Amino acid sequence: MTLDGLLKELKDLNPSELETIHKQVQALKRTRVSPLAYIEEMMNFQSLGFDEEAGAYIHRMLVTDELTNRYKILHGGITATFIDTAMGSTVFQEMGENRRSVTLDLNVSFLRPAVEGWLTSHTQVIKKGRTILVLETKVRDEEGRGIARAAGTFFRQS
Repeated sequence: MTLDGLLKELKDLNPSELETIHKQVQALKRTRVSPLAYIEEMMNFQSLGFDEEAGAYIHRMLVTDELTNRYKILHGGITATFIDTAMGSTVFQEMGENRRSVTLDLNVSFLRPAVEGWLTSHTQVIKKGRTILVLETKVRDEEGRGIARAAGTFFRQS
């Protein structure tokens, strides 16, 4: 792909599509210093911190048309990615960002379809050992309806 070829492709896009491409380019650039920047940008991922009352870390993402399947519902793999990213963010907040961690296991139950709008996750640390963390996440839509729930196990290097 040449720059001229790319410019020709871009000329056929509408303003909304150009904005999407702009966001993708900016996210790609940020991955040079923040490896998850691209994934987080595509989901409009936000970390909202720890909710003392709920005893959970709160994250959210925006379901947009680009993330839905042919039935206009969020693709299940994106839901799983949101949960995995929220759990990973929780591990970093619990253990410090200088500690490497990886997902060992992620079990997702899909409860209802997610349509366009904000999804919010509540992630709780169930067990925190020396190298293993067990987490649970519940995802709800803007109406408070359960979209998915998950259990995950993360390994953190000492």
